[in-house]
Amino acid sequence: MSRTGFRGVMKTALAVVAGVAIAAGLATPGAAQVAGWDKVVTDAKAEAGLVLYTALVGAPSTKAVAKAFEAKYGIPVQVLEARASELRERIRTEQTAGRFLGDVMFNSDNQAIIMNAEDKSLAPHGEVPNAKSLTGQFKDDGLSAPVMTINYGMLINTKLVPPGEEPKSWRDLTDPKWKGKILSDDMRAVGGGYVMFFVTLEKLGKEFHEKLATQNLQFTREMREAGRRVARGEMAIYVPFILGDIKYLKGLPVKTIVPTEGAPYVQYSAAVLKNAPHPNAAKLFTDFMMSEEVQKIYAVDGYGIVRSGVLEKLSAEEREISDVKLMGGSDPMRQNEMLDLARSIYK
Repeated sequence: MSRTGFRGVMKTALAVVAGVAIAAGLATPGAAQVAGWDKVVTDAKAEAGLVLYTALVGAPSTKAVAKAFEAKYGIPVQVLEARASELRERIRTEQTAGRFLGDVMFNSDNQAIIMNAEDKSLAPHGEVPNAKSLTGQFKDDGLSAPVMTINYGMLINTKLVPPGEEPKSWRDLTDPKWKGKILSDDMRAVGGGYVMFFVTLEKLGKEFHEKLATQNLQFTREMREAGRRVARGEMAIYVPFILGDIKYLKGLPVKTIVPTEGAPYVQYSAAVLKNAPHPNAAKLFTDFMMSEEVQKIYAVDGYGIVRSGVLEKLSAEEREISDVKLMGGSDPMRQNEMLDLARSIYK
């Protein structure tokens, strides 16, 4: 199936999931336990609008979530998609000029941490009902609410990597038989490769990367095209591969591997912007992002979920991506230090 054709199927699937969520139309579990929540909902409806800034560019799930929110609460959502750096600059400009347009930012949790520390552009959303249903690994700190994860593993060409010889762990990439056969997102710049570098360095040590550096890795910054290069047989292995992107390679001679140590990941979170024009709608939307209906939408779109009680309601294919052992994420406060280290190892 072509990528265009698949996107059509995805949009249909996401619309069905959103429709089921809308049809349910039940009160949020635990809402009664959050003081004043009914007033938040009433005031949010009176505000009659919400502006969402998202760094998840091109994802079908974004429109599905916005549509589900509007159908459930009658609040229209305007969406602006942009790269993380562009969003940060836009928000910083709005805050400096006192011209507040955005209500909620959907971005990596690392970006939220940096923006809160350096730009002071986020506002606390406080206690919300759905935070009580997060899995133990994920916590809503009242400022940045966990929504989903982008999980990374390996992609292999099944014609170039014989059955039974696939790398099963990150350490297996240092086997001499893979020398010159590994394509990698560049670990010396911010992105998926850097996340993999950070997490595997923390878990496996510097020695692992010193050995991996002798494997003549070929670096790239084109993550989506990298998967197709492996499918065409240009390289045998690509790391780190976004597990959910396997949907774009259906029918091609490739497969994903989640290493035994686990999958490095990037957490995406929702955060209310300071001086949001629609503060109650922003708080309501932030809570909605952790709801069961939204978690299902993200699972259909190939992302990991953060809410308890959802996995068993997914298809086997969706669980393959959502139910993986998570190895860890990166620390934004150590970014410059770790990038310098990556550049010193991979010269």
